Amino acid sequence: MELSNRKGKEIISEELREFIRREITNYIKESSPGTYAGLNRYYIVIFRKSFVDILIEEPGKCYQILAKFFNNYDSAEFFIHCILERLLASNPFYVAPAIIALKEGNDDEFKRILIHALSRERKRKTMI
Repeated sequence: MELSNRKGKEIISEELREFIRREITNYIKESSPGTYAGLNRYYIVIFRKSFVDILIEEPGKCYQILAKFFNNYDSAEFFIHCILERLLASNPFYVAPAIIALKEGNDDEFKRILIHALSRERKRKTMI
């Protein structure tokens, strides 16, 4: 099971967490290694965790800090959009609702969308 509910919070399974971490990290490293290094350093100084870990654990907070990193919300939204477009490539119609949930600070809905979209993708690949 990809999702469990503990104290009213949506929890992403460790297996799915590792998949998300690997996919996002590889994408950012390939597309913009300098941004990856600076972004990770920024998050580690503030949270003692990587950008991807904060995105998975506290997406709303991650978005707010990302806007500070880029010094505006448009750049933060574009950056997240690029990441989600890559992560959810087989289910692109989930990108917009995920961004809306993220911007509204609705962490549970953001996680629910990721879990649902990625679970569908993994099931589809298993069937092929």
